[in-house]
Amino acid sequence: MIALALAGVAVVVTVPWGQGGRPTPSGTEPKASTVKVVRTDLSDSRALEGTLGYGTPQTVKGAGNGMVTWLAPVGTKVSRGKPLYRVDDTAVPVFYGSVPVYRNLTARNTVGRDVRVIVDNLRALGYDTGAQPSPGHVVSVKVPADATAPQESEQEALGSRADEATSGDGRQGSGASAPAPDPAPAPAPAPAPAGKGTESAEGAGGVTRVQVGSGDGVYTESLVSAVKRWQADRGVPSTGVIEPGDVAVFSGAVRVEGASAQVGDPVAGALLRVTPTAKAVTVQVDVSEAGSVKRGDRVTVRLPGGTSAAGKVTGVGTDAEQPEGGGPESKVTVTISFVDPRTVRKLDSAPVQVEFVSETRDGVLAVPVTALLALREGGYGLRRADGETVAVETGLFAKGMVEITGNGITEGTRVVTSS
Repeated sequence: MIALALAGVAVVVTVPWGQGGRPTPSGTEPKASTVKVVRTDLSDSRALEGTLGYGTPQTVKGAGNGMVTWLAPVGTKVSRGKPLYRVDDTAVPVFYGSVPVYRNLTARNTVGRDVRVIVDNLRALGYDTGAQPSPGHVVSVKVPADATAPQESEQEALGSRADEATSGDGRQGSGASAPAPDPAPAPAPAPAPAGKGTESAEGAGGVTRVQVGSGDGVYTESLVSAVKRWQADRGVPSTGVIEPGDVAVFSGAVRVEGASAQVGDPVAGALLRVTPTAKAVTVQVDVSEAGSVKRGDRVTVRLPGGTSAAGKVTGVGTDAEQPEGGGPESKVTVTISFVDPRTVRKLDSAPVQVEFVSETRDGVLAVPVTALLALREGGYGLRRADGETVAVETGLFAKGMVEITGNGITEGTRVVTSS
């Protein structure tokens, strides 16, 4: 008797042998029946325990000075332009983007992806931000010796716009027009090298020339004016300056999972824990197996009550952690979203099972694993209904079936299997 561990299931194949390698009758031989060889799709899957919720929380940290005077309540969903918390009773709204505001935006023509976040969000909130220089154009930024206050800069790169005259105190003179829709490169003493973010400086308090890259925004006069209008509408000083901590940037709307601070705490620190607003499943996967899980993989989520829902892997963690209560191997967090969110609209949290498909075979010949015979000379065989034993090659084992190929074995061939 040979015990085979196949696809995670212990399968015992009894093969009594007589002369010439032919099976012989045995009083203890299990009752046999025949089945047809079928052509089918096989998928090898594994089920792991998961948790339905809103995904892995992200910690929100405040910046700058001041005191926390309000925090959005737990369970609140905060969308673009809405306040997430208040500092010294000034609201800090949510903006959408991939880059936080990491510096003071003061100097005109400042270039960067953080500026693009301001452009996109003010436009989405209904503010006219004017035209933006196209990627590849060069703008000139007048760098003040004291960068704590906004300074006017020459708009040399803005196409049809004439060079602006400035007064002796550095303020913009009259007759300035709006930026042209398609600005042209500014003249330069020497050509700036190509490439995103290329700079050529002429000293502190001078002019820095910057090439606009793909995904960049430019802090133009029109954008500064839009910032001032937005600030006035919020009831804060219309400085035209945006600092880190003035807005909280996320990839989309967020849901408040919990508070890490309380009213009266300094703003510089952990304030809130937030998640996406869409429900998701998180699964702890062993580090050794995480490499087989990829973003975009399709999975099946088994829900309470026996129902199931289609899901897709949307995130694979890169930080390995020891599981709670200890364990032999560290784990990473895999996040799964639902193809149709309506399938979980009545559930906010629940334990679930997630089936990951690791390998698939389409249109292969297959038989039940119990039809396999272990051959004396090695390998496996099948006994056809006419009594002849045929050697076969095995492929994928999945859900009690096995992929097979062999001479004399075709779709519809009847083979013996133990019952």
